[in-house]
Formats: sequence, C-alpha cells, structure tokens
Amino acid sequence: MKRLLLASVFVLSPFALAATAQAQGTIRGAERGAEDGNRAAGPVGGVVGGAVGAATGTVGGVLGVDPDPRREERIERREERVVRERPAR
Repeated sequence: MKRLLLASVFVLSPFALAATAQAQGTIRGAERGAEDGNRAAGPVGGVVGGAVGAATGTVGGVLGVDPDPRREERIERREERVVRERPAR
C-alpha cells in the first residue's frame, strides 16, 4: 500500500509543478495589461487591461510563450519619438 502511494506521488508531482508555472503567466499578464491600459485610457483602461492581460497571460503560460524581452526598449523609443514629434511652442 505504501509503495502504491509513493509511486502515485512520484507520477503526479510533475503535473502539480507544471500548473504552478502556468499560474505565473496570469500575474505577469495582469500587471502588464493594467500598466499598458492605464497609460492608454486611464483608470478604466487599467481595469480592462488587467483583466485582458490576465487572460492572455494564462494562455501564454499554458502554451509556453515568453514575454518579449525587448518590450522596455520599444516603450522608451516610442516615448522619445512622441516627445520629438510634438511641435515646439
């Protein structure tokens, strides 16, 4: 009986670890979605962006999709471009 229990624990433990890794995508996606939504449309955009980001983060975690590592660079370049394009007063 003990051997059966130990064998089942060893067989099922990788599934528990995989579920934990997928849940990390939910939190990261919600944070990124809320940040982007808040920047684009204020507080309402932050709420909607957080919900949509959590959903896409969960799907990305299940599929094993990594977030873009160059995201911060693109945001900085976009902000610089917007500042340069504004006409001087």
